[in-house]
Amino acid sequence: MPRRTHPHDIHISNGKLAEFLIFFTRHHVPLFSRIFTAFLNCDIGRPLPKNIFLPHPFGIVLSGGCELGEDVVIGQQVTIGNRNGVMAAPKIGNRVYIGAGAKILGNVTIGDDAVIGANAVITRDVPTGATMVGANRNLSKA
Repeated sequence: MPRRTHPHDIHISNGKLAEFLIFFTRHHVPLFSRIFTAFLNCDIGRPLPKNIFLPHPFGIVLSGGCELGEDVVIGQQVTIGNRNGVMAAPKIGNRVYIGAGAKILGNVTIGDDAVIGANAVITRDVPTGATMVGANRNLSKA
C-alpha cells in the first residue's frame, strides 16, 4: 500500500514510525504503546487522528485536552499543551502546519490553514491563514 501524502504537499508523508505511533495511540496497546512512545521520546496524552502527519515523530508532546483538526502537520520536538499549570489546552484548526520545535501553550485557537514557524512560541490566538514566527507573546510596558 502506498504511503498517504498530505493533500496540499505530496512531499509530506508519514513514515513507518509515525504510522506505528498513530496506531498505538488510537488502539491503546498498553505496554508496547508506552515502550514505543518512550523510544521516540514522545508524551502523547490523546489518540492521534488518522489524518495527521508526523514527518519526523520524535520528541512530540501533546496534552490530553488539545484538539487537532484534519490534515495537521506536526514537526519534531513540538509541544502543544497547557500553560503555567492551567488546564486549558490549544485547539488546532484544519490544514495547520506546525514547524519543528514550536510551542503552542494555553487556551489558544489556531485557525485553519495557519503556519506556525519553527521554534515559534504561541500564547495567543492565531487567525485563519496567518503565518506566525518567533514569540507572539503579550508585551507589557514597564
